[in-house]
Amino acid sequence: MFYSVYEQRKQVRWYDQNRTPSKEVIDKCLVQAYELAASKQNLMPYKVHVIDNNNELNQALYDISQEALSTTSANYNLLTAPYQFIYTVRLAGGNNKVESDINDWGHSQPPMNPDQYKTRETIKNTNIEIGMHATILSKLLIENGVDVSYTLCFPNWEYNQELWQDKGFTFIEDEVQFIMSAGYDDAEKYFDSPESKPDYDTIVKWN
Repeated sequence: MFYSVYEQRKQVRWYDQNRTPSKEVIDKCLVQAYELAASKQNLMPYKVHVIDNNNELNQALYDISQEALSTTSANYNLLTAPYQFIYTVRLAGGNNKVESDINDWGHSQPPMNPDQYKTRETIKNTNIEIGMHATILSKLLIENGVDVSYTLCFPNWEYNQELWQDKGFTFIEDEVQFIMSAGYDDAEKYFDSPESKPDYDTIVKWN
């Protein structure tokens, strides 16, 4: 089942402007991904900002991405997808178990520490969790007939806050790590990428 679903995944660059998945389907998938995603101590130290059919913010995302690119021919998914999921880090709050471990045993939880949750080491761990959430969300969306794309081409938020805020993203409080787009592909404008993967033996090494 997992294999057959992921066989359907493709990196959609242009989404159908006349068909849009229902908000109910998107929300159902987001709820299920929240329920299924693994997280260390269940802290879930990230946020998912959902852009819902907002052409102005889509244009802003596309414009921002061009600051990190030397071509205007990429990232049209940011311009055309009806839904965008902007993943950022988050200063996590603890559950009762974590709070008691901190208070009773002096445990350290960098995602809950204002001075540590944005450090390189902590963000590295947070990004692993973001990847797991996005993978689960992708599967759920694909199972519902919704296409997805992934984007990492955008300027660093921490050093370009003014750019992001000037473009309308005043609701973003922390560094953007990953953007995922969702909708229905435009069959007339979608094409398979000619880029091939490296050989299996190059990636997987038995020792």
